[in-house]
Amino acid sequence: MEEINQLKRDGLSVLAISNLTGYDRKTIRKYLAEPTAVPAYEPRPAPPGKLDEFKPYLNERLNAGVWNAKVLLRELRERNFTGGYTILTDWLRRCAKRRPSWRCAASKRRPANRFKPTGDI
Repeated sequence: MEEINQLKRDGLSVLAISNLTGYDRKTIRKYLAEPTAVPAYEPRPAPPGKLDEFKPYLNERLNAGVWNAKVLLRELRERNFTGGYTILTDWLRRCAKRRPSWRCAASKRRPANRFKPTGDI
């Protein structure tokens, strides 16, 4: 915060120091009043999501092969889930990207055979 003190000694106003440093005016005033203080900015923890407490259950159902979002949403609502369909489908899409082998091999599309032998040769 020596930079702020030096700028103030050079005759700059609080607003000018704020524009130069990117700190808010109130922060500048605070560190001019108490020069030994050091700004400590820490990342805030993410708030818990509506789906967080249901993820163990959902993982269990996904491992059992249930990927239908409407079925899963109905089951979650029975367990007092207050979130919506979009929250669930967004999470399911991220899970599907992490687990690319979740689809059954029989569900893969095969190209149609256009030239079928007729036997009239």
